[in-house]
Amino acid sequence: MDIHAHARPHLEVHSRSKGHSAVAGAAYRLGLKLYDERAGVWHDFRRRQLGEEIVRALTVSPPNAPAWAADPAQLWNRVEASEKRKDAQVARDYRIPIPLGLSDQDAGDLSEEMARFICEELHVPVSLGLHRDADRDALGNLKPSEKQGFHAHLYFPTRPLADLEEGKEGEGTGFGPKLHEFSKMHLGSAFIELLNCKWSELANDYARKAGSDSKYEYKSYKRLGMNVVPQPTLGQSATAMERRGLYTSKGDNLREALVMAEVYQKAHAGALKAQHAQAVRDVRREGGKGSQRQTEALSKFTTSHFKSRKSPAATQSFITRQGSLAYRLRASAPSPKNKEEADELERSLVLVEALDKAFAVYHELMQQLEEVMKTIEVARAEKLSIEYQADQSRQHRNKAKVRLARWEEDHRFRIKMFASMGGTPLPEHERLRDEVRRHDEHVQALKQTIVQHASHVVTMELEASALKTKQADVVATIRNAVVKLHGQSVLFPEIIKALPDSDRALVKELLPTMFETSEPNEEVRSIGLTPSPTKKDGMHP
Repeated sequence: MDIHAHARPHLEVHSRSKGHSAVAGAAYRLGLKLYDERAGVWHDFRRRQLGEEIVRALTVSPPNAPAWAADPAQLWNRVEASEKRKDAQVARDYRIPIPLGLSDQDAGDLSEEMARFICEELHVPVSLGLHRDADRDALGNLKPSEKQGFHAHLYFPTRPLADLEEGKEGEGTGFGPKLHEFSKMHLGSAFIELLNCKWSELANDYARKAGSDSKYEYKSYKRLGMNVVPQPTLGQSATAMERRGLYTSKGDNLREALVMAEVYQKAHAGALKAQHAQAVRDVRREGGKGSQRQTEALSKFTTSHFKSRKSPAATQSFITRQGSLAYRLRASAPSPKNKEEADELERSLVLVEALDKAFAVYHELMQQLEEVMKTIEVARAEKLSIEYQADQSRQHRNKAKVRLARWEEDHRFRIKMFASMGGTPLPEHERLRDEVRRHDEHVQALKQTIVQHASHVVTMELEASALKTKQADVVATIRNAVVKLHGQSVLFPEIIKALPDSDRALVKELLPTMFETSEPNEEVRSIGLTPSPTKKDGMHP
């Protein structure tokens, strides 16, 4: 699952000091024509611009709230009447992005869930306006259909509804004192964090139901530890000019920044994937420690087992796993004729169980090793790609430095004059300097990513080496167990036949001569073992 590059929720305060009207704000977000009783004017937003279609508009109110709390015309005029100061804060607008790929219905349901969450938490009415995003971006480019989504405005007062049962209507408007959650900065920050967290949960839930694997994160890139350079903003006037096809210097800066941001995003994505893969392996390794310890114990057991001559009762607990190789062999083996044969059968089955578990750990280590080697290969390729991108960024930076130096040389007297007068830097001078700075930031970010990739490769190479060492230990356990079974167990032919093809191939690779003759091979003689004599009483199946 990838962290999706997306806008994050934003809470904006509307106040009279900025010329805001709560009635006008509600009319815009809901696409209505509302009369502002305080100002004595109509606000008509029934006709919206193309691309700003309102998909869903409604006002929700807390349980047992008066009927006017769900009527936008009455609600927002009461909000205006409850505020007396000329610089009063009249409303808050919580704007949330909607995950891409959602239907109109799902986008509306997500927005409504978020609106009702605010309604319940703050005991306030919430006017919801779900808007379809514009079909063109800030630079006037037509968005592909899969990139055209929605955003929702959740518009609510700065005061909760009064407790009508106790008669606290706040001068007859129906509202109480200012919201406590926003009375102090730290309280406001905590509540905004709560809202953003709730939005993230809903966005990920709805995106997952829509079949998307994108992850919507409410934390900033900085809090996530991602060194992403913010894109320059255009502003309303520059955006309008760009959409009319008129190029602006701000638009040029944004176009260049988008190209460099895409380069960095691709580079950083590799590091994130490597970190995710490492986390998965860490979890798997922690989960497999029990198996590793068990295999080590079994390895020691196979070395000393036939010397100890333990009784069947002492070894019975090793072969109770239903479906194991030892379990199947116990069911298919002929019944022993006497206690000596029964003891030998039990000891053989214990060793078979050790062999079966060793094979399981071997395959687990093989899988982990394959994943690590594949990740190393990908990380090395990505590192080469990022190094190339860094070289390209350095070239862009050098060209920007040349342009800046030439401009400063051509305007050195103007620069000195403005500096001596204490004036602000010339706009073109500042733009060229910002261009150099922006390219340099991308170069530094890519360099940091290269270091991260190199560090991941070293870490994974060490992990691969450790896995190979563990794998060699397990192979030695398998080899030792097979040699003992071949030398002392009458079940050896049936054991080999019962092994899966991959396990049988491994055994033949480790001990190829063992399958060429029924006589003891050199390896068996070297450790002092000889095969058990052939039984005449039916112990051979």
